[in-house]
Amino acid sequence: MRKTFKIFVIAVVWTLAASVPILAQGYQGDRSSLIDALRTELERTDQLIDRAKDAVRTSHAPVAQLNLKAAVDLQSKAWRAFDNDYPRLAHRLTMQARDKAKRAIAAGRMIEQSEHVVLNKLERVNEMLERARELLAGRADAGYQAIFRSAQDSHSKAWEFYRSRQYRPAIKLADQAEKALRKLLRNIEGDVRGQMTFDRRSEAAEQLLQRTRTLAADCASAHASELVDQATTAWRRGRELADSGNYQAALRALHQARKLANQATRECRGEDGLRHRFERIKNEADRLDEAIAPSDGQARRFIRQTQEQLELAEEALDKGRTESAAAALKAAELTMNQLKRYLDAGAP
Repeated sequence: MRKTFKIFVIAVVWTLAASVPILAQGYQGDRSSLIDALRTELERTDQLIDRAKDAVRTSHAPVAQLNLKAAVDLQSKAWRAFDNDYPRLAHRLTMQARDKAKRAIAAGRMIEQSEHVVLNKLERVNEMLERARELLAGRADAGYQAIFRSAQDSHSKAWEFYRSRQYRPAIKLADQAEKALRKLLRNIEGDVRGQMTFDRRSEAAEQLLQRTRTLAADCASAHASELVDQATTAWRRGRELADSGNYQAALRALHQARKLANQATRECRGEDGLRHRFERIKNEADRLDEAIAPSDGQARRFIRQTQEQLELAEEALDKGRTESAAAALKAAELTMNQLKRYLDAGAP
């Protein structure tokens, strides 16, 4: 073995054109210092290789393992060159060994960093899966469920690669799962906002329909009643679309319902509608006037106030002031309702 190594050393020295005699000629006056310095360099390389071994042991990185093996082999040859009194070759070999050790440490650190990155990604995707699972609870949307299952499967496979220290496929699958879940969550949360918006507008539209239905009944307009029926149909259609998750179409249906209800309101607040309403309130007021006892002062005051508002409404209608007429009719109706409650309570 020793003879073989000497042959190897001689071949290297000749190729470098730097034999021991040349080295000795350059350092004849201080050879012992050179040898001590070289031994220190070799020992520093040994320490670095020990650090590389720790890094490789922790990371299990294939690249780091290859570099460590190369460093150990080169350092072994460097020590043998040193022991056989070939200092220049020993120095060159230990420097090469040190470079390989540094590469092993760097590769190990890179793997550790990759492991940390992948772990963080997997944990983040896990949180997204939990969020999506909560939002999907009770939903029957097959498309959303399929996306969720696909992301869940990618996440599980990514964990398997992570546990086997295959970080590149692990991060790739985790990225795929994260991308799918971001889109899924965005769509689900958009649906939730759409549902909240629809519920709020649907409630307002329903209240508008109730008011318009009462107004249409008061003004006795067939066209207004027809418009109210159409508005009600549009509102119900909106509810059906919302139940199926189509909130954009549902909101359009609500818009149509409000539009039709407002048309019915304008129909009733036109002159013809107001005159129908005036006649209805006046007829009812006249009936109550006949039924009230002359001695019932409170009831007489109510009926007198009602009649005064009806006179204002009639005057406004004659002059074409529909808004003033509508306000006067509203006041007359409110006062008459007070009279009705007074009589129902058992007026003396």
